[in-house]
Amino acid sequence: MYTNARKVYLYQIKCCYRFHLLVMGNGHHIILTYEDVHITNAWYQQLHLKRLSSDDFGMACTTVRCDDVDVSWYASILKATLRKFSRDQRRRIVSHKINGNAPLFTACLFGRVHFVNYILDDCSADLEQRGIYEVELDHTRHEVTPLWCSAVANKLEVVKTLILHGANVNSPSDTQSTPVRSACYMTNTSIVKLLVENGADIHRPNVNGGTCLINSVQSSQLCEFLINKGVDVNALDNSGNLALHYAIREGRLETVKLLLKYGSNYSVKNEFGDNALQTAALRGYADIVKYILDHTTQSLTDAIHAYELLGTNFVDESHDITGALTVWRKAMALRFTDQHNPIMKVLPQQTNPAYLHAMEPTNMEELHDVIEPDLVYMQALLIRERILGPHHKDTTFGLMYRGAVYADSRRYQRCVDLWKYAYILRHQKGESLNHECLFTVQALVKLFWEMQVELESGATDEKVRFVDAIEAFTLLIDQIYGGMKLLEQKSKNATTEDFQLLLQLSLHVIHLASRLDLDDLQQFEFKKQIHRLVTFDPRGQDGESLLHLSVDPKISLTSEEFFSPFPSLAVVQLLIECGAQINAVDKKKNTPLHNSIKFLTYSELQNEGILGCLLQNGAHVDMYNSEGQSALKLIQSQGLPVFPLRHQTLRCLASEVIMKHKIPYNDVPISLIQFIQMHG
Repeated sequence: MYTNARKVYLYQIKCCYRFHLLVMGNGHHIILTYEDVHITNAWYQQLHLKRLSSDDFGMACTTVRCDDVDVSWYASILKATLRKFSRDQRRRIVSHKINGNAPLFTACLFGRVHFVNYILDDCSADLEQRGIYEVELDHTRHEVTPLWCSAVANKLEVVKTLILHGANVNSPSDTQSTPVRSACYMTNTSIVKLLVENGADIHRPNVNGGTCLINSVQSSQLCEFLINKGVDVNALDNSGNLALHYAIREGRLETVKLLLKYGSNYSVKNEFGDNALQTAALRGYADIVKYILDHTTQSLTDAIHAYELLGTNFVDESHDITGALTVWRKAMALRFTDQHNPIMKVLPQQTNPAYLHAMEPTNMEELHDVIEPDLVYMQALLIRERILGPHHKDTTFGLMYRGAVYADSRRYQRCVDLWKYAYILRHQKGESLNHECLFTVQALVKLFWEMQVELESGATDEKVRFVDAIEAFTLLIDQIYGGMKLLEQKSKNATTEDFQLLLQLSLHVIHLASRLDLDDLQQFEFKKQIHRLVTFDPRGQDGESLLHLSVDPKISLTSEEFFSPFPSLAVVQLLIECGAQINAVDKKKNTPLHNSIKFLTYSELQNEGILGCLLQNGAHVDMYNSEGQSALKLIQSQGLPVFPLRHQTLRCLASEVIMKHKIPYNDVPISLIQFIQMHG
């Protein structure tokens, strides 16, 4: 009989050879036990000293090669010991998980087929018991079956034995990816064929609509095998992409040829409006562009646009200005194929300051004048916006990329111009908590502060211009308002974390405004926008008002990056001046005064200035939070030189007595009830 003190567990202990050894223990000592049989630490130490020479035993599971290690002696001892248990006891033993995985799963992962057979045949392990598989590329973790794991790990013999034992070949991962689909992604062709022969469903997509064919575009041979087995070459994923789109993105010309040969629809556009030709041009694959133009039916305009977009990729991705100008000249020549009826560009009537007021050439002579690098860079941006539209992801990505290049060369204003324009375009889409929009405004505010810090240190002469700061701040406030509405509507893509980011960014912009050299009118414009923001009364994750957040030192780090120092007396003063509620409470009924006192240790002098500012502007020292603490008690516990009666009225004292002694106050005027309640 087993007692609680000697409960049997399954452990995987690392030894000097970095094995995972299968042992049972009581949490303190390595021990194998069955009635009067004991194999203890002394035996384990003996194992350490023994030089071994084969890896037949399945639990020698490690990423390190173990060709010079033999654990057959240990395996025979282990099997002999486990044989003394009943089959049900063995099953329970091998069902125990270490780090999320049972022995069967670990053995499958590392291809220990002998141990897989032993643990299935002799220990009746659960064939479908799931474990945790970590994807090496992105370190994502998925809950999958042993068969899924071994299929992805390319352990053919293990897959065979699992199938013979009756494993479900279609048991999906937590993202609904089947073993065959995931094996396709790894190009484990032999395993894919084995699974298909044993009934694997090659038509079943994952949660994102990704199919086996999409996962196989890196291998034209595997794609052809699947097509011959009946997969649909025109199946779309959730973003409207065909396998053809994926093959083009990866630059797989042979797969592109194959898919077109079997009837893939090259005209299909994904959610971004990209068909096969446009995708190839945007990715810069000249050979695929040429093949599609030579072997599919395309209009002359489509060919022109393809060459023009191809040139934009050469500029930004390949840094090949000569190559870009070459394909642009080819596109221009195509425009004048019919000299009497040329295909002219449809250009905007007004120039864009973000593009240095550059205009696209309309004929070959004007194109020959495009020589200066800056002008070439602007041409790439202009072409994308004209062909793709202002809201296409590649249009705004191009703006962000070129802006970053300018910032790296310390041409900060050019970066501001492009990033601000990208922010305007992404903001126009009306998706306030869209990650691309969040990323853009975050990058812009960070850039503002880097410019300001370098200006103050004398490292640059470029100032943050008022017009840029106020325009970005106005858009940011609109974005905050839109985010509030999304949270109220409980939109599935709206998170309080993203909204909190917006609030913090707004405080960093207010802090920036306090440091800029502004005239009276410019200061008034900024305060007007701050007042508009304060009127919305946006709240953080824990119900904090902007005033709460402005006294919090954690705000200095936004998305784990330092933006500007907080707490900030200047921000507190601006918020109060613009109408912030001095006694607003968060979810725990803390006021900004409560928080200011709590954070005194971070910067005593700065915070005492904030403390005085809050008190002078009517902050109640006798309001109680949900923990029964008043700001006054916190002040006294910190030993701060604050005299209570200077900040308490007779009305406050009376309300505190009423709440402390639970005196009924039903007959007082309704306007006083809330005032009384906040004092206890």
